[in-house]
Amino acid sequence: MTLNSDNILLVTAGYDRTIRFWQANTACVYRTIMHEDSPTNCLAIHPLKTLLAAGSYQHIKMYDLMSNNPNPVMKLDQLQKNIVTLGFSEDKHFMFSGGEDHCVRIWDMRAAKTKANRQISVGAAVNCVTLHPNQAELLIGDQDGVICRWDMAGDKHEKYIIDSNNPSAIRSISINRDASMMAAVTSNGDCQIWSMTGFDSQTHLIRRTNFIAHKRYGLKCLFSPDMTLLATTSADGTAKIWRTSDFACLYELKHDRLQNWVWDCAFTSDSVFLITVCSDGKARLWSTETGNVTKEYIGHQKPVTCLAFDDRIFR
Repeated sequence: MTLNSDNILLVTAGYDRTIRFWQANTACVYRTIMHEDSPTNCLAIHPLKTLLAAGSYQHIKMYDLMSNNPNPVMKLDQLQKNIVTLGFSEDKHFMFSGGEDHCVRIWDMRAAKTKANRQISVGAAVNCVTLHPNQAELLIGDQDGVICRWDMAGDKHEKYIIDSNNPSAIRSISINRDASMMAAVTSNGDCQIWSMTGFDSQTHLIRRTNFIAHKRYGLKCLFSPDMTLLATTSADGTAKIWRTSDFACLYELKHDRLQNWVWDCAFTSDSVFLITVCSDGKARLWSTETGNVTKEYIGHQKPVTCLAFDDRIFR
């Protein structure tokens, strides 16, 4: 991948109530949006790169990526508490969101006015929602340590309790590209690995292994596009890169001794780089081949808690 491509979208946001757009190769900000209502919790880029969705307290705002309009072109505000996770379906038909009000919502992107036409409630605050590659199921992680699989086509759901004796919040869920494996990282730093079967029908989860990824609060897990790597981030000030063949730790990505929380991460499409965002207000580009920082993105005045990245080239 070349960082000089004009097709790359790298967007960061956090506590300073700004959303910043970066030139990936020069680490310069070329656009800033004021997101003044509250800190931004999550970002998502529409598959056509036409819209940016930003989730915050009681709001989801949609910004136009095809113009320099600083104002949201759509505002979804009939919501309660914090919206903490967002995503779009590959067919562009719907957006999903999850939040501290225990609800996961499906928003019809084809309607004249985007609206939540379906929703499911779980037993605790929602921390993460991941769309299965089959585009028909959502995997939901909550604060009570429960993973819920929602079959949207059949409108059925199934719960998996990670550890009933020692429950810890499910902070992040990732499914690899061919849907053969799922990872979940918890608030105690544990990483659970599941095998997945039944891609075109009802998915079944089979416990495979678990390991302590971090000694403190886990925040994010993410499989690389080539499926050979798993990244995890934590409140311990590190991100780690694990080899998926045996889950050996290849690199501990640590930038200083202050142990700032590493909130979020994203791989480039060729799996050669990992981008992280941190409580020190910086985003960093790491080489997955050496474990070294290759670039820093400096501009936020407060912790950066989320990012959105898309380097796909449309043909």
